[in-house]
Amino acid sequence: MNILIADDHAMVRNALAFFINAQKDMQVIGDAADGHEVFMKLESLPVDVVLMDISMPPGENGLLTTQRVKESYPKVAVIILTMHDEESYVRKSLSAHADGFILKNASDDILLEGIRSVYQGERYYHGYTEKELSEIELSEGDPLYASLSKREKEILPLIALGYNNKDISERLFISVKTVEAHKANIRKKLNIEGYAGLLRYSLKHHLVDF
Repeated sequence: MNILIADDHAMVRNALAFFINAQKDMQVIGDAADGHEVFMKLESLPVDVVLMDISMPPGENGLLTTQRVKESYPKVAVIILTMHDEESYVRKSLSAHADGFILKNASDDILLEGIRSVYQGERYYHGYTEKELSEIELSEGDPLYASLSKREKEILPLIALGYNNKDISERLFISVKTVEAHKANIRKKLNIEGYAGLLRYSLKHHLVDF
């Protein structure tokens, strides 16, 4: 597979290229120091995966470049490489339709696994399950879900999985009355009545797996 490395530091680009080129199934066919160079390379090179730094001054950041790449070259996979481990950056990467998210201090094996995963069409956000990513996306895109408290977001999938009030109270170390209050708030905020409706909502938005 053909890799493009986008980072404003030449030493980072060179180190990544040396490591990646040692793999039998990968080769770095280009690098870029900013978003403008990324598009110049994509216009002329058969790139499969872009490793994208978030911060590439001056000019647009890697997240905006990622969004534009996915709009213009939807078949090109983009992995965000960053030192920022805050969930807000994960949320922004998801909004930009990045295929992967890996911290720069991750192990070599994780980077290789991520590259191979996105090349195969999978999403690879290291440290996050698909359920967690779905919840983040839902919080971003659904104002009703975003209105739920952290505890209510914990309880909703448990309801969908069939746990009763006592089960939930014991699992979360809260009283049954507190569970009942949270369940009432969930139904009110989501405008859903009954278990079946909450189950359909949870399945539709990938909050639970069976």
